[in-house]
Amino acid sequence: MLGALPAADAALPAIVDGALARHALNGVYYGFILFMIASGLTIIFGVLGVLNLAHGELYALGAFSVFSVVGFLTGLIAEPTNTVTAVVFGIVVLAGSLAAAAVLLPVGAAIEAVFVRPIDDRDEVYQLLLTYGLLLVLVDVMKFVWGPAPLEAGVFRELNAIPTTELVGISYPSYNVIVILVGLAVFGWLVWFFDRTKTGRIVRATAINREMSTAIGVSTDRTFTLVFAMGAFFAGFGGAMVSIGPSTAYLEMGLDPLVLSFVVIVIGGLGSLKGALVGALLVGVTSRVVTPYYPQLELAAPFILMVLVLLVRPEGLYGTWGEIE
Repeated sequence: MLGALPAADAALPAIVDGALARHALNGVYYGFILFMIASGLTIIFGVLGVLNLAHGELYALGAFSVFSVVGFLTGLIAEPTNTVTAVVFGIVVLAGSLAAAAVLLPVGAAIEAVFVRPIDDRDEVYQLLLTYGLLLVLVDVMKFVWGPAPLEAGVFRELNAIPTTELVGISYPSYNVIVILVGLAVFGWLVWFFDRTKTGRIVRATAINREMSTAIGVSTDRTFTLVFAMGAFFAGFGGAMVSIGPSTAYLEMGLDPLVLSFVVIVIGGLGSLKGALVGALLVGVTSRVVTPYYPQLELAAPFILMVLVLLVRPEGLYGTWGEIE
């Protein structure tokens, strides 16, 4: 027992010098990225009951698209040399991320209308096979448009001109803080949309009872198309935001977020936006705090967390089963 004390003492300097706080902030940042991806998957599953295996590639498509969009927009402004122009550059990056994600709106709508809707009344295995086929198609589309090599844009390095922010006694990249704030804004908007708007209430009513919604005159086809387009938008937005940080987009980047998104929605509860947020933050913080000290748990940590949650609450933290909450 006494032999374990030096290891614990050795960890103290890392905590004192702010390493643990930095890892925790990185976990929050990563958690909000996961939330933006998982929220789209939650919306699609909560309303349509479709587990979209192509969701990760919609995320990757947003990452590739942002290079083209932001690369064009940054060519319209001067290179950031001071705080003011750096702030302008940051605004352009956010606008470019939204524009890149907007590309996913017609893509998501087309996927639902052309592919998902005709097999809506079939067994779930058809949906899984279809979305897996779409995953392969989207990979080839991105390979055809942007090429097989990873994308790295030098202009993205200018994000370093944006000053850092002092948080909990450490200097932290302002861009990561922006992503966290954007993630909070996304969550707030989704809650407001589903709770306060007529369209959001129609979507929730359709998720609960399709037949009754049809009986009172709701077009379920249009509702489902809207939902799938929204889910694709948030997947693309998450991809756009995260690719600006490391400034790299590559063809295989959609797999890990897809798997972790499933972990997030299982932890949070199928169909729950609140659960998606809490689950994403738990997975993000756990993976980023545990990995630096126990690198052998890098892959296992999210799944260990999922198992522990399911042992206590098999339906997830905020499970609703078929209703957006």
